[in-house]
Amino acid sequence: MKIAFIIKKNCPRCAKIVKRIDDILPQEWERIYEEELRPFIKEKEYRPLDEIEADILFTIGGDGTVLLAAQKAKGAILGINMGSLGFLSEVEVGKVEETVYRIIRGEHRFVEFMRLEVMVNGEIVGYALNEVVVHSNRIAKVRNFKLYLDGSFVERTKADGIIVATPIGSTSYSLSAGGPIVMPATQAMVISYLAPVTLRIRPMVAPSTSVLDILVSGIDQDCLIILDGQKEVNFTSSDKVTITRASKSYKFITLRRDFYAKLREKLLKDVVN
Repeated sequence: MKIAFIIKKNCPRCAKIVKRIDDILPQEWERIYEEELRPFIKEKEYRPLDEIEADILFTIGGDGTVLLAAQKAKGAILGINMGSLGFLSEVEVGKVEETVYRIIRGEHRFVEFMRLEVMVNGEIVGYALNEVVVHSNRIAKVRNFKLYLDGSFVERTKADGIIVATPIGSTSYSLSAGGPIVMPATQAMVISYLAPVTLRIRPMVAPSTSVLDILVSGIDQDCLIILDGQKEVNFTSSDKVTITRASKSYKFITLRRDFYAKLREKLLKDVVN
């Protein structure tokens, strides 16, 4: 078994969690330590994040750490939450030891979440596990967006931006923009507008098989494409952004019975049967 440790940047507390996990794991399991651990754990095998490939990626931090690992590393993610919400994280910090022992005993299972593939003028620029945001590159400057699904014109409106989210990403930025929560098994894309200049526009849910094209019209309409809040790509009014379901999904490790348990714990809170 090959294990990799990935932590939030400049986080000594996260490094202490790594040491706790390290002490429990079987000695014969291979370890890889991401470069951020170099100041905290000495004389180990360090690798840049984009060169890490392992059976299990222990991410210690918040959802941003999980998303960064999903952008760059390869392997099934097991997130340990050191942030606030931590919806993408499986484990709270008080249950680290219990979780590691369960992993060793094989009491975990793998779940796969769809990703989005993003192209500009037919060239792939990246992937997103949570959401793709097409946003004005200037604060408080709306853009004229045109939206097409499978080649058919759907909508034209002025807004700050558009969010295209996966089901797992529907609980994040898309939710704050008024989008619905979509169960992971649904296999769909949620399309929401950010501050639209109209009262009639509402979020839409499209099948994951859809091809979504986004264009902007007018002069000085440059935008940014933001992937999972981690990567930015420039986008001009002469470009076409195409978003589809990626051919490969991303694998996570879970010890929960179902998605609803996480939904109650992280978002609904205090709901009893």
